[in-house]
Amino acid sequence: MSEPILCPYALGAINYKNGFVTSCPQQSDRLHTYTDTQVLKPSEIINSEGFKKHRKELMSGEWSKGCHLCSEAESIGSPSMRQDFPVSVEDVKKYNAVTGEIDFSLVQHIELRFSNSCNMACLHCSDVYSSGWMTKLKHYNSDAEDKKHKLIQLTREFHKQSKDENLSISISIDEMELIVNDLNTHFPNIQKIDFAGGEVLYQKQFFPCLEKLASHPNASNICLTFHTNFNATFDPVELSRLLQPFSRGLIHMSLDAGTNIYSYFRTGNWEILKENIKKFRAVDKKCEMNVVCTTSAYQIMDIENLFASFLTLDVNHIDSSIVYTPRYMNPALMTLKFKDNVYQDIQNTYKIINDENTKRLNNIKDYEHLRSWDSNKQEFKDIRTAFKALKDIEHYVFNHTPKESEYEAFLVFIRKSDVIWKHNFNDHMKKYKFINNQIERVRDV
Repeated sequence: MSEPILCPYALGAINYKNGFVTSCPQQSDRLHTYTDTQVLKPSEIINSEGFKKHRKELMSGEWSKGCHLCSEAESIGSPSMRQDFPVSVEDVKKYNAVTGEIDFSLVQHIELRFSNSCNMACLHCSDVYSSGWMTKLKHYNSDAEDKKHKLIQLTREFHKQSKDENLSISISIDEMELIVNDLNTHFPNIQKIDFAGGEVLYQKQFFPCLEKLASHPNASNICLTFHTNFNATFDPVELSRLLQPFSRGLIHMSLDAGTNIYSYFRTGNWEILKENIKKFRAVDKKCEMNVVCTTSAYQIMDIENLFASFLTLDVNHIDSSIVYTPRYMNPALMTLKFKDNVYQDIQNTYKIINDENTKRLNNIKDYEHLRSWDSNKQEFKDIRTAFKALKDIEHYVFNHTPKESEYEAFLVFIRKSDVIWKHNFNDHMKKYKFINNQIERVRDV
């Protein structure tokens, strides 16, 4: 028998997605479908047939089909989500190898998602997770070219089994209360509750949900975290109040862009982002605010400005992740035509981070007020984590082998999305231009 593939999510997590439930954000198997059965209670989901099968596969040493992203990352030595947390011997003892069931006490991580309501239409997203995308595609009919290049966002097949599938995220306030009451009653050892979107600060369910979760018996030990563009209109005072009952409030701001391409890639406003951070920091001294750079081929083309912009924000950490799908947006695509340029830009970005660190340390009185400053270790945590984030990106793009067909599909997506979004690649990218349907490198000055 093969060594078990130990996964903390398979053994103790629930992730609500678009009409189905699975074990983690990257797992794509529909372990439980709630649009058909309307079974929403975590206590009735965690040991359902799909979850049991998933666990038995991994524990027998076989990757579940929907775990391909972790499998692919680990195959080239990159970190995977499965490695986020260790699995202890005691955890394994709470797993029944015969039935595939787990004890409720093993469940520590929950990710909730209410709807696809969002105030943005980011280029790496889809109509499943963004109402902004639904609006963009409202009058667009995919054509033979989209199908030829498998532009699954434009054919409306991204995250779906077919474009006609009607799996949707739509959890009402009443249904949210049903889920939270069940969590509060049956899962005493929850350590982390995560929220994803859509955009939670744009949704009516979020604040009432936080209010109810404050009654969880383990609330004082729960890390409450949510992913947000932090570009919506919300009450920072009320948000801070609602996060206080939990041991830790962790805000992951999905920025994915700097001042050059923020309005292009995320369709947001950088100045509103900065103002929202400032307002929240003024009233909240407890919560951590982190930047997340979800890295696609677009980000690789503007990598220097990305990190330079991140380092102007008063945040605790800077993290990165990889756009594995759609494959025509994979960050490694840029190494097919511009490998030396990509390498040099990344090296320049290391220098930008290092120069920022030197400037701060040489003028410490001007920067020790930043939330990232660790007086015990005498370091800035955003600087340290920026180096790590960039290193992870570099390792991936130079170790993953993309396909020429994926690059060609990316070119088609740039052309078509520019028309649909009514924006222009060349107005935002500084080192690359899109000319005659091809990406060209602008000569460095």
